Amino acid sequence: MTVTLHLKPEVEAGLLAQAKASGMLLEDFLLSVVEGVAQPAKDPNPPAVRDECVKSVRRMLEFGDRYRLSLGEPVTRALIHDGHRY
Repeated sequence: MTVTLHLKPEVEAGLLAQAKASGMLLEDFLLSVVEGVAQPAKDPNPPAVRDECVKSVRRMLEFGDRYRLSLGEPVTRALIHDGHRY
């Protein structure tokens, strides 16, 4: 498909600068931008990663139960308070 764009001079200059900075011709740069927009967004946490996270959390919980480890309320409260400082 062929598309004709009528760009304002300042927009054209900005696109040319970005294409040059990327080491690309303007046509190739615009094509890459359009292809990036046209592709569906990738899931940052695909199912395999989520499953691995769930397994890791379960292992940590089992470890804590086995060795009777707990953050306890005072420690948890201090951690929450520290989190509000940032």
